[in-house]
Amino acid sequence: MLVRLSYVIVYCSDMNRSIAFYRDLIGFPVKYESPEWSEFHSGSTTLALHLARTLRADSQQHGEAEAGQARPAFEVLDIDQFYEEKKASGVEFSMPPTMLEFGSKLAVLIDPDGLPISVTEEIH
Repeated sequence: MLVRLSYVIVYCSDMNRSIAFYRDLIGFPVKYESPEWSEFHSGSTTLALHLARTLRADSQQHGEAEAGQARPAFEVLDIDQFYEEKKASGVEFSMPPTMLEFGSKLAVLIDPDGLPISVTEEIH
């Protein structure tokens, strides 16, 4: 039996602000939009937004997470170009592109609610 990830939910405090961030700054096309639930086309896994109260601690902005939480990750073809373009357009990063031991580069951006999101590029 094949098991695959079908969607990732990002809980947000302001749907319009989060839609604008993921659509306009990150570049995901909107699949479905409503005041409490929205979805983006993002390959075989859907990125979904769900309206929620803000419960994030300040430590979340620095990449720390508690058990029971998740962090979305996006893969890009050229992380250095992605970083420069997104940073210039106002996206905040807590970590610039950094080469990792296991053959990939990683950067971490921060969404409007302080959620850290990993951005990776596989190095061949």
